[in-house]
Amino acid sequence: MLFMDEKTKESLDFQYILNKINTLTPYGAMYKKRLKAYELGEEDKLKEELDKIQVFIPIVKDKKIIREFDNIFSHIKDLRNSVRRGMEGFILTEVELFEIKNFLSLIRDLYTLIKEHKIPTFPDTEIKPIESLEKALDPENTGISTFYIYDAYSEELRNIRERKRNLDKEIKLEKKRIKDKIEEELNLDLKPDSTVVLSKDNKDLIEKVQNHPHLIYNSETYMTIKFAIKPTERLASLEGEKTILKDKEEKEELRIREELSKEVGKRRKELFRNMANIGRLDLILGKAKFALDINGVKPEILNEGIIDIEEGVHPKVADLLKSKGLDFTPISVRLKQGVTCITGANMGGKTISLKLIGLLSAMAQYGLFVPAQSMKYGLNRFIKSSIGDMQSTDSGLSTFGGEIKIVQEAISQADNRGLILIDELARGTNPEEGYAISKAIVSYLKNKNSITVLTTHYDNVANLDDVVHLQVVGLSKVDMDQLAKEIDTDKKMEIINRYMDYRLRVVDKDTPIPKDAINIATIMGLEREIIELAEKYLTT
Repeated sequence: MLFMDEKTKESLDFQYILNKINTLTPYGAMYKKRLKAYELGEEDKLKEELDKIQVFIPIVKDKKIIREFDNIFSHIKDLRNSVRRGMEGFILTEVELFEIKNFLSLIRDLYTLIKEHKIPTFPDTEIKPIESLEKALDPENTGISTFYIYDAYSEELRNIRERKRNLDKEIKLEKKRIKDKIEEELNLDLKPDSTVVLSKDNKDLIEKVQNHPHLIYNSETYMTIKFAIKPTERLASLEGEKTILKDKEEKEELRIREELSKEVGKRRKELFRNMANIGRLDLILGKAKFALDINGVKPEILNEGIIDIEEGVHPKVADLLKSKGLDFTPISVRLKQGVTCITGANMGGKTISLKLIGLLSAMAQYGLFVPAQSMKYGLNRFIKSSIGDMQSTDSGLSTFGGEIKIVQEAISQADNRGLILIDELARGTNPEEGYAISKAIVSYLKNKNSITVLTTHYDNVANLDDVVHLQVVGLSKVDMDQLAKEIDTDKKMEIINRYMDYRLRVVDKDTPIPKDAINIATIMGLEREIIELAEKYLTT
């Protein structure tokens, strides 16, 4: 069973939350991408995950330690393909071997950091250096992360390179001998690259150079001719031997890289385990940072199907309000299996309450801290929402048709333990039928195993037995005389936000929906004559 479909994730702003969880390593990003909700029956696993976050929060608060983690994490590359190539018998390139050696160095740095600061470890976050592979890639124990095929890898390689170095000296001396002889015999100064450039006007000198046994034509322009040292038999022999040795060196280096590649393949389990544990450690630290950013708390995971949120906040809405200099009003709500109806005037925050319930439930079930003073939560098999414009252009359904399609999908799962969120049910049809359908659905769902939360603007939908009726406080406690003094200002939306009480309160099942629409229309500046007519029609 799918825990949340894409429309539900979108309506709850769940991706906004995921985007706030930062990982720095490719392995952390991999685990973040694989994040999924803990299933009903996995309460203990979820508690363990939340406990880990709790353990890492003090570490994240230490800016010095977290900078060190971030610095190491930022240098870690995805080397899974190189390790797989090694285990499949391919010969790794020097670049790949360098990257693996550097990765081993970073593992060592992480291990040292964790030990130095006595950071708690868990089986899935433990970092273990691979000493045998470290030694294999650094046989001379240089301690530097750069990779080189050292002489220490092979006695034959050492002898080849020693002979090459001696040959280089002999070639250099032979070239110097020839160069000195040329300069002495022709009174010429050769360039450092053992060439000489002559003007074509100097025909006598050109003729001498052409006849000299140690110089040979190289190239020319329309004004000059270049000559270079002509290799002697001895120089040619030395250069030939060097070429042979270079070929032997390359073959020996290839053999050594093959052996090192096999060694990487042999250590694949330790390498992959460290990669996985680094990824999980990176993600846990990302979750802990996020918990601090939202001032989050660890939700208490229960076995019974309830949701109890104290002073909950919707992060995206709170961020948006903050950017406008406004504050989010925390919302408290206690829900149990069956139906809870939320009523209140438009602009009263009913939809935000619905989104908050769904989002914090999803966050808790995904193993995240939640932005609330406290939260108790029992796992669900699914979360399904019908929030916003449900019009389906693909199937040609109207808003009402699209809404009913989603509600029916939720109802078909209602006997399984889940969370169903329905915003302003049947708002896309005529009031009489909309009321009838809304009340019928509430009546049908009230005895199901799921928690259903439904917002409505219809009176008497919540007046059934066993249905909890929550109402947005709204403007019910506003001093309208004080409000009248402020109506003439240009900041009408700020006035509404200041006076609108978005908190929920439990009311009697027969409590009518507050008629805040006229008050809001007054604040927004609707003609006074129209307001008075509306008040007259409301009482008749």
